Amino acid sequence: MLKGSKGYKVFTVFNYILLTLFTLMFCLPYLMIVSASFSDELTLIRDGYSLFPRGLSVAAYEYIFTENPLIFSSIWTSVKMTVIGSVLTLIVSGMYAYPLSRSYIRFKKFFNIFMIIPMLFSGGLIPYYLTVTEVFGGILYDSIWAIILPGSFAIWYAILMRNYFLSLPESLEEAAKIDGASDITVLWRIILPLSKPIIATILLYCAVSLWSNWTGALLFIRTPERYPLQFFIQQVMANVNSLYPATSTTLQPSETLKMACVVVSSLPIIIIYPFVQKYFVQGTTLGSVKE
Repeated sequence: MLKGSKGYKVFTVFNYILLTLFTLMFCLPYLMIVSASFSDELTLIRDGYSLFPRGLSVAAYEYIFTENPLIFSSIWTSVKMTVIGSVLTLIVSGMYAYPLSRSYIRFKKFFNIFMIIPMLFSGGLIPYYLTVTEVFGGILYDSIWAIILPGSFAIWYAILMRNYFLSLPESLEEAAKIDGASDITVLWRIILPLSKPIIATILLYCAVSLWSNWTGALLFIRTPERYPLQFFIQQVMANVNSLYPATSTTLQPSETLKMACVVVSSLPIIIIYPFVQKYFVQGTTLGSVKE
């Protein structure tokens, strides 16, 4: 289809309309959540959800940030867990993936198969729990390291990085080694600067996974000051439900609070995503189809 032709223009208009509809379909629910979080509880229950707040109120956010002073430590815990865990996962997965992308590495097929087996056969939750609590209990238990370290080697991320590294010509590495560069220098000065798309993709994947993780805190963290944000918010909702049981005659501020919790827990990732979107799309497509 020639650019500038009538068919091309119709096709372009159709694409814009379709993309606009999809955008609205995905954005409207979140906008309604934000609107509900700033609405008055009684008005929300009586009138339902809308795109604009009804009976403007910040009571839900006041409850989250004033009645729960530990939320600031939980936010800091989640930030530390997300940053450290994402960087550590990137380093560990990258160090495993890079050698497997080079043709001169011996036993490469064996290590590729070895990497795939845990994806097909998982040990399950009980061995995972016993390993963290019994084998490494004195080191990992009741700390964010119990969540970070077990997932620092992610097989799927290693596969994506290996496939992306395969798209980089080995002639670059050979030229650098002729000039006297070591393997670490080649990786740090040549491979990594050319791998920004896959690095951004892996970091975003890891950040979303770690930021949203609350089961790890449920299993391994017992000190409230060390709760990550997601688990802390779950505890906030449980406390509200205990203060205002279903049989209570007092109006339960649960609906607006639920919406406010969704906004508080998801907003950081939503803010970060637009800055890495172009790398995310490129890294995912290149890292998933190259063999």
